[in-house]
Parts: sequence; structure tokens; C-alpha cells
Amino acid sequence: MFRPKIKVAIISYYSGAVNRGVETFVRELSSRVKPDFKVTVYHEKPSQIVMPDKFLNPIAIAFFSLKTLFSLAADPPDILLPLNNNWMSLFSKIFCFLFKSKLILVGFAGIGRIDKLNLWLNPDRFICCTKAQSQWAKTINPKAKLSVIPIGVNTDRFKPEGKKISLNLKPPIVLCVAGPERYKRVDLAIKAVKQTSASLLVVGAQSTSTNQLGKKILGKRYQNLQIDYQNLDSVYRSVDLFTLPSESTEAYGITILEAMASGLPVVVNNDPIRKELTGKAGILINPTDLNNYQQALQKALKIKNRPHLRLQALKFSWDSIAIKYEKLWQSLAG
Repeated sequence: MFRPKIKVAIISYYSGAVNRGVETFVRELSSRVKPDFKVTVYHEKPSQIVMPDKFLNPIAIAFFSLKTLFSLAADPPDILLPLNNNWMSLFSKIFCFLFKSKLILVGFAGIGRIDKLNLWLNPDRFICCTKAQSQWAKTINPKAKLSVIPIGVNTDRFKPEGKKISLNLKPPIVLCVAGPERYKRVDLAIKAVKQTSASLLVVGAQSTSTNQLGKKILGKRYQNLQIDYQNLDSVYRSVDLFTLPSESTEAYGITILEAMASGLPVVVNNDPIRKELTGKAGILINPTDLNNYQQALQKALKIKNRPHLRLQALKFSWDSIAIKYEKLWQSLAG
């Protein structure tokens, strides 16, 4: 008996233009789903993209959302998955009320105002990336329909074997992959590495003040690079240790999984979300305690037997995550 494909519309403003966590999620998920699903990704044309700006960006995304939803009205999807929050979430809620599509919102923003709004919109399903986030979500909206589905990691690509890059840093090298946001607390990594003999490589755009601090404290032991996501796996293979001292409010930490999949020890903030990602494989610390932080870095640099690190990352393989989304879509569309 013929069954029509379940139509899934993913709205992701930046997909095709940048390669951050959300856009990587879209690419990995949409490339893995079975033929039973017709997944279409709607994104703005690269030439029309307004890059993150406090005032212009929300307006641009709002207009893009309206334009996309108007086009979908002619043939409404079974599942609507908007990923850029705020106005996009609100407009999508109205669309689903009018056209009977099922609304799924994902907690990429983490514990805070944005995902509170998403929860108050009462989507057909709110996806929590961790069990810790699920517990928080229940306190915001006890009636919210929740599913816990982690963000996956491409373990076929991020692995110890493969191409490396040449770095102009004295080993051992500590790696931190992070954006310029304050909650990433890259300054703490700089200060902790100072107390060791290691060098620090920070991948991702940083503020002028952060780079100045790195050069001042570490000198030639500090380097900041911006590397295309397509080449990031070779960076992990070229260093000795990964650290990310971000605050407990950060929703996830895909770079932590990428590092473990690549066979790197990880030193990260001691909070429920990071604990859930690293299991028994990570070293959890309070990065504001710089003495404890630097001791943990030195301890991690001595780790030689590393198979357990990749085994932990394999629990988050994208292939298994895609199956969970397929089952959810099937249950909502049915």
C-alpha cells in the first residue's frame, strides 16, 4: 500500500552561509533521514544574509520567517521545525494553528529567556538536548511535551586517524574551540594555561581584548585561528588536549564531543550538562579556581590510554540521533 512521505520543513536562516552548531545540526540530520521522509531546508540566500547584529538581525529573520511561512501555506508540511527562535518561533506557532502542522522547537539556546519563550508557546514537542535541560524545562512549563534527543557528532569524520595541520606553537598544545561570547570564558583558559608549560590554540573569532590578553600572558604560546568547519577535524588531531570553560548556562557543547571522538582528553566546567556529555571520560572542574584548573590541565596532558574517550563520543553518533528524530516525526504525523 502506498504511503505518502512525511513532509518535514526545517527553517534555518543561516544554513548554507555559515557553519555553526545549528547549521551543522541541519546538515547532518537532513542528510541521514530515510526516504520515507521528505525533508526540505528553507534558508535565506547567502547574498541576503544579515550577519549577527543586535538590531538588524532580528528584523531580517522575522521578515525571512514570514516570507517562508507564506510560501509554505500553499502546501503545509506535516512537521515544522523552525530553529532561529523569537519571532520565527511565534510566527511558526500561528502557522501551525492555522494549517494543522505539528510544531517542534529545539532547545539550542539553553537555560534562559529564549527557551522560556519556546516552552511557553506549547509546541507539539520541545526537544531538550540533555536530561538536565529537560529537568529545567519542567520547572518553566510543567505541561510542556518534552523529548530528550542529544545533538549528534559525526564520528566517521571526527576520529584520531587522518590528516593533521602544522601549527606554529610549541607542544604540548591545549585547544579551545569557542566563539567570542562572554559565557565561553576563554580568558579563564588563557590564565590557566599560563601556569603550565603548554601552548594554547583558540579556534574561532575572538574579541580584541581576549586576543590581547592571550598575547600578553602567553606570548608566543598563544594563537588564535579562524578555520573552516570542513577542516576542523584535522585541528583536533594536531593538539594534545581540549578545554572549554564555558558557563553552566551553555545549552550543549558539540565541540566537547568532537574532541572526545578525536581521542582528546577534555577539561570542562563541572555542571550537569557537561557531566552528561562527558560521562566518566571527562575531567570536570570549576574553571574560576585557576589553581585547580591548571592542575587539571596538567593531569589531562599525562593521559596516554584514550580509547574510553572515543567510546563516550560514540554514544552520540549522528546515525542513532537521526533515528530518534524519525521516530518522533512518525509519531506526530501519525
